[in-house]
Amino acid sequence: MSRPALTSTPAIPHVSRAMKALERWASEYPGGIGSIGIDDGELTWGEIATSTRTLAGRLERAGVEAGDRVAVMAGRSRYALSSLLAIWANGSSAVLLDERHPVERLRWTTQDAGCSALVSSEPNAADLGLMVIETSHSETQSTGPTLAELGYGDATGRERGAEAYVVYTSGTTGRPKGVRVGCAALENLLDNAESLGYRPGSRAVSVVSPGFDGWLWSILTPFVNGVTCVAIDPTLGNVAQALAARQIDNLCMTPSLYAAIEKLPPVEVAVVAGEHCPDSLVVRLQEIADRVINVYGPTETTIAATMADTARGDDPRSTGRPLSGYTVTVVDAHLNEVPAGVTGEILIGGTGVALGYVSTSAAGADRFIDWNGARYFRTGDLGVLRADGQLNCLGRIDDQVKVGGFRIELEEIESIACEIPDIARAVAYLRGDPHTLAIGLQTVSGAPLDHGLREQLTSRFAARLPRQLCPTFLHGIVDVPLEPTGKVSRREVAALGDAERSRQDDGGADDAQPVHDGHVLDSVLSAWSGVFGHSVSADSDFFAVGGHSLLAAQLASRIEAELEVTVSITDVLTARTPRALATLIDETRPA
Repeated sequence: MSRPALTSTPAIPHVSRAMKALERWASEYPGGIGSIGIDDGELTWGEIATSTRTLAGRLERAGVEAGDRVAVMAGRSRYALSSLLAIWANGSSAVLLDERHPVERLRWTTQDAGCSALVSSEPNAADLGLMVIETSHSETQSTGPTLAELGYGDATGRERGAEAYVVYTSGTTGRPKGVRVGCAALENLLDNAESLGYRPGSRAVSVVSPGFDGWLWSILTPFVNGVTCVAIDPTLGNVAQALAARQIDNLCMTPSLYAAIEKLPPVEVAVVAGEHCPDSLVVRLQEIADRVINVYGPTETTIAATMADTARGDDPRSTGRPLSGYTVTVVDAHLNEVPAGVTGEILIGGTGVALGYVSTSAAGADRFIDWNGARYFRTGDLGVLRADGQLNCLGRIDDQVKVGGFRIELEEIESIACEIPDIARAVAYLRGDPHTLAIGLQTVSGAPLDHGLREQLTSRFAARLPRQLCPTFLHGIVDVPLEPTGKVSRREVAALGDAERSRQDDGGADDAQPVHDGHVLDSVLSAWSGVFGHSVSADSDFFAVGGHSLLAAQLASRIEAELEVTVSITDVLTARTPRALATLIDETRPA
């Protein structure tokens, strides 16, 4: 006999929740700081209200209508919240962009979504070819409607199928696909976020890419609770120091980022999301936080569908129970519910299920299904319902992976590689811990995977993918190994990559080349080996051995502790090799 699905009482979307929350905080704490950008520029709640009204007025005067899609590229600035609220107040749908993504990807995204305008004050905003609604100085004077006239979210006056936002995720065809999330789903998210009961006036950090739907959680959860949202740029290094300096009370990060921070500050709430949370991290978070929350949910189910919250006695090693408005169950390959303790695919239904994809023919559209008379999303995630009613997530049934919280279909990387004529086949896979992406490449007619071809591949990846999703290790394969089932054996390709990496390290440059201080080089090499988990040569390239910004932060921290000198993440990324970094350190440190 199967166990009944996990079910919660559906939330009822109510009128203008977002605008009523803004009206409340602007009224009760007009001088309280509501938003701080990565440049430390800030807006009070009163100024956020003014900025929202001004931007809504600018959108209206520019001819942007209800139902239009408007790109937003202000996620790391003080205008992050007011930009979103203005778009929604106008009745439009927000298309999330990260200004650090390749321009080609941003242009393609806005064209695919059919955006009519762009809300941003980023220097490269005009490069996207859209009408730009400037955010700058929107807090100084209002020319828009009053807060009472901003009626976003009125479920009685808008269709339940109205679209609130679009976020693009990885696709199997070599191009991302846009997920359409409805207003009712967003209202349900706001309702759940407010129920968390964060302390008004406390501070929450936002470190998530604004092109990723987890950014909405980082922005909106503080907002509806009257909490100051503080944007921090983790690529600048020393996140621990930044958290302490900005007096952060509430954390929300991926396990990868938590792992990169050597010393976490004591906080009121620590949220972990975006990736599998190791038990060791749970223990660590419980030591520094009064409350630990583990959140799970695909983009297609409005960011968060289940939650384990220690404040209500949940086990944070699990992904907990459904949020209000959701139903979660586990099924077998024939969509039959399985008993507690049996592994199957996680199905998610309820108010939070997305409207679908921008393209009705997008791969994966068949995952939105009618099941037992209701609409559900087949997540592709393996899970098991525990006897105590909580959900454990156990991995994937397909080739989708996550790197630093970013979802990526391995087929997207492979498809981009195979656009180059000299590449016959490509096999992408994860390597290392924290994970980085690697790719094995079979060339046409045995053509060499030489420097020129590698440069083509690197340039193609950089033009199409966020930096975190670009393969950091490329290697050749003669043939594509197969499993007995006939599927590609990614494990064997990974083993071939490890073997080539070892050969490269063994045949590395002569470490005996002089530097100013041999002790510095030895310390730097030791730090690199510790971070990457294997020995490296003095001329190993940081990116070629699997480096990324989080590892650069760890590396800088280790070297600083060992040599008692200041080393920035920029130093690591600029020097790129242990030898060059050792020379830089020796030349800049005091005599």
